[in-house]
Amino acid sequence: MSASREKKKRFEERSDGTEKRQVRAKADAGAKKRKKIITTAAVVVVVALVLVGVIFNSNLFYTGVPALKVGNTGYTAADFNYEYYNTYYNTYSSMADMYGSYASMFLDPSTPLDEQNYSDTMTWADYFEDQAFTQLQQMTILNDMADKEGWTLSSEQLREIDANIEGLKTAAAGNNYPDYRAYIRALYGKGITEKRLRTLLEKSYRATYYSQYLSEKWMDSYSEEQLSEYYDSVRSEYDLLSYMTYFVDGSVPEGSELDADAAMAQASDTANEIASARDQAAFAAAVYNFAPEESRETYADEDACLRRLVSPASITNSEWSSWLTDAARAAGDTTVVPSSTGYQVLLFLERNGNEYKLANFRGITINVATDEETGEITDETRQAAQATVDEILAAFNADPTEENFASLADLYDTSGEAGAGGLYQNVVMGQMASEAVEAYVFGEDTVPGTVETFYEDGRYYVTYPLESGEQYNLFIAKNRMAEEQYNSVIEAAKADYPVDTKFVFRFTKKNR
Repeated sequence: MSASREKKKRFEERSDGTEKRQVRAKADAGAKKRKKIITTAAVVVVVALVLVGVIFNSNLFYTGVPALKVGNTGYTAADFNYEYYNTYYNTYSSMADMYGSYASMFLDPSTPLDEQNYSDTMTWADYFEDQAFTQLQQMTILNDMADKEGWTLSSEQLREIDANIEGLKTAAAGNNYPDYRAYIRALYGKGITEKRLRTLLEKSYRATYYSQYLSEKWMDSYSEEQLSEYYDSVRSEYDLLSYMTYFVDGSVPEGSELDADAAMAQASDTANEIASARDQAAFAAAVYNFAPEESRETYADEDACLRRLVSPASITNSEWSSWLTDAARAAGDTTVVPSSTGYQVLLFLERNGNEYKLANFRGITINVATDEETGEITDETRQAAQATVDEILAAFNADPTEENFASLADLYDTSGEAGAGGLYQNVVMGQMASEAVEAYVFGEDTVPGTVETFYEDGRYYVTYPLESGEQYNLFIAKNRMAEEQYNSVIEAAKADYPVDTKFVFRFTKKNR
């Protein structure tokens, strides 16, 4: 610095009444002040971090701060976690029921959900998150609709919630948790209390039962003409089909001098010969005539090729399905469907338009035991089962009422297939294990309350018919129309109920 500048600086310092010592003192004071400010700021940051840590590790963070909003309704991290994990448990439970121990091949509970693929573009964590969003959105829409209508849960429905919670408490004890609160936290994550769980259950139950109320209200509003017209538009999906079918193998027979082309040509001729039949008896006779010697005995039965009352949904071959469900199809029509190994011959017999009434009945099934060594039913095991049937009938005849039969069903039934009191409701044709029971409960001359017993394939069936239900084709139409109306209402409402996640949402699915 030049002398003139130093001089000028000293002059300025003096003009301010400041000497060198004062300048140094002033500088030291400034430094102390800055240090104090920095120290204070550091303390504030530490306190803030401690507070954040306390909040993150307390229920307040999961219950007091909205993680997302659906329309105008806020939901906490705990609320979302409940829906998320509930969807996960229900999905896994369904898989376990279907696949048993193999369920973990599709959804492994021991592997993080975000490390397992649900599809090519989505992990299981993504899938359950989407499902939870959907559940919360529909639940909010339906609860708001119920509010506007003043619709509330009945006392019986509220008791179901009580029973649900009691079931969780029993499960907590059975799984050796110290208390119920620890159990539901383990299931659904931090922040879930009994009070919050009850609130979520009430919202969920209310949404479910209100949607049922809406569907029933809409169903009652449809006229029979509307229902018939609707069924006609979808009958190709539901009409039950009866037909004959036989596969003519086009492979080269063992020991034959035919080449592959000649074998297929011969199979084609055979298939067309069978296809010239125009009724069940002629078709069965042609199949018996052309069947290989080793399987001919099977086709001595005229019904061996019969497929009766088949649902279109169960026909997996698209060519068969397209031909059989064609509205122009008439009794006696035949076709030959080629494949790489032979030819499938089809004879159309009839279409059932589901213009029958659904069956309702109570039933008791008694399985006949088998011999421990042979695995076969013996005279002794069948007689023992017959004695049980006789015991049931004697008890029923002493008090021939539906209530008594229901009690006997709860006591004796071994099938595990019926509802309480052996009840079967809205049973459709073609889906029962026993053809004899089906023929009886759908019989036009069957009188409700008249008990009959049947034996078929190692089982005794004691059957108590009830009054028939609705006409099935109208039942189908009514339920589909209500479902479509429900979906339309929910879809239209979604625009006013967007799902908007907040900062806190990133901490969901982590504390469990």
